[in-house]
Amino acid sequence: MAALKNARHEAFSRLIAKGEAASRAYSSVYGVSGRTAEVSAHRLMRNDAVLDRIAELQGTAAKRTIKTVASLVSDLDEIIAFSKECRNPAAMVAAVNSQARLLGLMIDRSEQVVLGKPAPLPTAVIELSEAEWVRQFGSGPAPMRALPGSKRSKANQRKPPPQITWDATTGEILKARTITIGDDDDSD
Repeated sequence: MAALKNARHEAFSRLIAKGEAASRAYSSVYGVSGRTAEVSAHRLMRNDAVLDRIAELQGTAAKRTIKTVASLVSDLDEIIAFSKECRNPAAMVAAVNSQARLLGLMIDRSEQVVLGKPAPLPTAVIELSEAEWVRQFGSGPAPMRALPGSKRSKANQRKPPPQITWDATTGEILKARTITIGDDDDSD
């Protein structure tokens, strides 16, 4: 059967034979989308001339594929026989493996299992100065607050030293008494 007289029907048939969905094929050929493309593609798929053309195109492609696979298998059979004659087991194994892959009997697979989210940064220990750390992880130019319980946090929360005053009448140094509420930890 020759190409269809209607060029759009021919283009539609070729897209369907290549494996395109009917509505997408109709949309790309006719320039419509949505429900219009679906309904019109369905109607065109009921056209006998279009169906015959699609079957013909798919049959031709299948014959080419079968012929190609069959010729490759026969070539590999010849290579296997030749490698047996030459007593070359490596070539014979390679040809058998190629033949098995070609026929779909052997599938190369590799599984990648991710147990957790990968780290956003390399996991190697990196020495950063405080300024570099703030520049990389801080939200702005000011340093971020230290985590509660860290040495830096305790240093910032230390009590100020008691004020020392001079008593001129007695000639003694007096310490001012300070009371801190809620801080029982004097182990700083």
